[in-house]
Amino acid sequence: MVDINGTLLAQFLNFFIVVAILAKFAYKPLVSIMEERKQRIAHDLAAAEVAKEEAQKVQEEYKAQLLAARQEAQDIIDKATKQAERTTQQQLVELRAQIAREKDKAQKELAQERKRAMESLRNDVISLSVAIAGKVVANDMNSEINAKLIDEAIDKLNSKTIGL
Repeated sequence: MVDINGTLLAQFLNFFIVVAILAKFAYKPLVSIMEERKQRIAHDLAAAEVAKEEAQKVQEEYKAQLLAARQEAQDIIDKATKQAERTTQQQLVELRAQIAREKDKAQKELAQERKRAMESLRNDVISLSVAIAGKVVANDMNSEINAKLIDEAIDKLNSKTIGL
C-alpha cells in the first residue's frame, strides 16, 4: 500500500504549483504560439493554393498565346507564300508577253530586211537588164556577144545575190 506522509504531500503540492506556474506562464503563451503557427501555416497553404491556381491560369494563358502566335506565324507564312506565287505568276505572264513582243518585233524587222533586200535585188536586176539591153542594142546583134553579155549579167547577178 501507499504510505501517505508529508513528503508525498509536499511532492503533490510542488507538482501542482509547477503545473499552475507552467499553465500561467508557459502553457498559454505556448498554446498561443502554436495557434499562431497553425494559422500562419493554414494561411501559407491557402496562399500556396492561390499561387498554384494563378500559375495554372498563367500557364494556360501562355499556352493560348503560344498557340495564337504559332497560328499567326503560319498565317503570315501562308500569305507570304501566296503572294510569292502571285508575284511569280505575274512575272511569268509579263515575261511571256515581253518575249512575244520581241518575237513580233524581230519578225517584222526580218520581213522589212527581206523586203529591202528584194527591192535592192530588183533594182540591181533592172539596172543590169537596162545595161545589157543598151550593150546589145549598141553592139552588133552577134550571138556570141549576146551569150557573153548574158553570162556577164548572170555572173553579176550571182555575185550580188551571194553578197546578201
